[in-house]
Amino acid sequence: RLYLHVDAAWAGSAMICPEYRHFWAGVEGADSIVFNPHKWLGAQFDCSIQFVRQPEDLVRTLAIKPDYLKTRGHDGIINYSEWSVPLGRRFRALKLWFLLRAHGLEGLRTMIRNHVAWSEGLATRLAKEADFALVSEPMLSLFSFRHQAPSGADPDEHNLRLVDAINTDGRIYLTQTRVDGRVAIRFQAGQFESTAADVDAAFDVIVEIARRLS
Repeated sequence: RLYLHVDAAWAGSAMICPEYRHFWAGVEGADSIVFNPHKWLGAQFDCSIQFVRQPEDLVRTLAIKPDYLKTRGHDGIINYSEWSVPLGRRFRALKLWFLLRAHGLEGLRTMIRNHVAWSEGLATRLAKEADFALVSEPMLSLFSFRHQAPSGADPDEHNLRLVDAINTDGRIYLTQTRVDGRVAIRFQAGQFESTAADVDAAFDVIVEIARRLS
């Protein structure tokens, strides 16, 4: 039997919103799932959540049983040192407890819904701008785009220069990727305290610097 692991590092946080759970289709066939609340729920780094169908698979693979780690008369207890490579671990669950106590599940859902709506709005605005084109439509709060290079310029080099210029400017930070072998620029709203005004400002920065390079 082939072990199936789902790495939902970033997008897994959005599954707290019922309307996004169609992205989970097929996940019931997974043996384990991991997502990182430090990537989109506002938890401080590092904080990961793991769901395991059969913990015995991990114990069989990772457990070590020297005498000094045995608990006499308590062999049936769950020992999380047998679920991962490290024997010790920090109290990461406390970070989630504080988040839920401070903001509640609905507060976290509102944050994610806002990020998705703001990114979709920014994608729509960029698509209407001359010399901009979407490379990938918004998937939750992530999409990618390209800017048309000046005549005679290499399109990939131009978009890499645009990313560098935006990041050097310092008001926002973007990353690059490749889609079908071509450079594209990624945008993702996900900072815990970001606002609609911040995303509007991101649009202004992108357009301003792109025009400057043209």
